[in-house]
Amino acid sequence: MKYLPHICLAVMGSLLLSVNASASASWSYESPKVTSGDFHIRSACMMPAEGKLSKLGMKGKEGMSKESDEWSTQLQSIVESHLKTAGVQVLLQLQQKYDGISAQIDKKPKDIGKARFTLGDDVALLPCTAKADVLVFVEGTGQVLTGGKQAFGILLAGPKDSMATLILTMADAKTGEILAFARIVNADKFVKDSEKAFGKALDKQFSKMRIGTTADNGKKH
Repeated sequence: MKYLPHICLAVMGSLLLSVNASASASWSYESPKVTSGDFHIRSACMMPAEGKLSKLGMKGKEGMSKESDEWSTQLQSIVESHLKTAGVQVLLQLQQKYDGISAQIDKKPKDIGKARFTLGDDVALLPCTAKADVLVFVEGTGQVLTGGKQAFGILLAGPKDSMATLILTMADAKTGEILAFARIVNADKFVKDSEKAFGKALDKQFSKMRIGTTADNGKKH
């Protein structure tokens, strides 16, 4: 994984869903600590975003390295922006400590509610976590279909829409416990306009997670 000199994000598996063009789907799992307001998220230490795009044509799949780098920057920007809109202070940091359990979370996200996943309390050694409530990990994966491949999918069996998935995971910045996991799927202009593709869904998920200064409770962890 490449680490950018800015925020903090990580990699998870893709979601296989059928989503109509111009539509999006999203869902999330949160620890009861978050939904009850016992753990209030007001600051976040983020890891570098990494977006991976590929082009699927009649000759097979091709990499899109230049577009992937540009998309990574877009994803990093919109997640920061919507966290700030929710009233979360965003802190910047270079390191990551996530890959070891990402596949387990992807397979059994409901176990977040049982406090089964943790990065370990040594995450507190990261400089940015001293003032942060959570570590935020973000990944984007997308597949762009050529015109020929779309037509083939419509006429015969196979994919007929381009598709992208944005994944967010939040961990307690002091203990390393995974507190929330969200996945957003979109099939509409996610390369050219990631804000349009994911922005509203991000706000919806942040509201569900009761994060930021807008959360209607006075509890602090």
